[in-house]
Amino acid sequence: MFVGLFTPGPNIILLTISGVKFGVKDTYPHLFGVVIGTGFLAALTSLGVNSIILKAPILEPILKVISISWIMYLALQLVIKDYIENGESKSRPFKFSEAVLFQLINPKLWALTLSASAGFSLDSSIFLKMLFYFILFAAVNFMVCAFWLVFGSYVSKYLKKKIIWRCFMYLMAIFLMFSGYLILIQ
Repeated sequence: MFVGLFTPGPNIILLTISGVKFGVKDTYPHLFGVVIGTGFLAALTSLGVNSIILKAPILEPILKVISISWIMYLALQLVIKDYIENGESKSRPFKFSEAVLFQLINPKLWALTLSASAGFSLDSSIFLKMLFYFILFAAVNFMVCAFWLVFGSYVSKYLKKKIIWRCFMYLMAIFLMFSGYLILIQ
């Protein structure tokens, strides 16, 4: 679970970029939205949501199309906004609600939470099982996301030159597009 959450995916890339562009404090709503959304999705999958997806196989390609479309849109925004803004930052970090909702279409997170709930069983009430998964995923993801957010804020001082900034944004956009590609081939 830790390795899956720590390795770059849409959340990590977007939080790193937000740390670079807006700093740690202004990205708190985004950070906490990811953490709460992750915990919520983990709690939801602990109820056996994967059985719904298995019984309605049409849901998987629909979720993939929505996920890939949103990730590609975000990747293009990284590149396009850089040229439109001409150095003036008109963008903003994700709001708390946007970050929570993004978790519902984050395929990497679905894969992690579904595999965790399928591979680990608790002999307890449904409420305790949901609470356990919520706390476990939220706590681990908070540490992981906070690390990448602070990392982004730290490297921002090295991105002052326009050419370095553009290269960084293109690289982040490529990483996002690659994560969309990985969804497509799975």
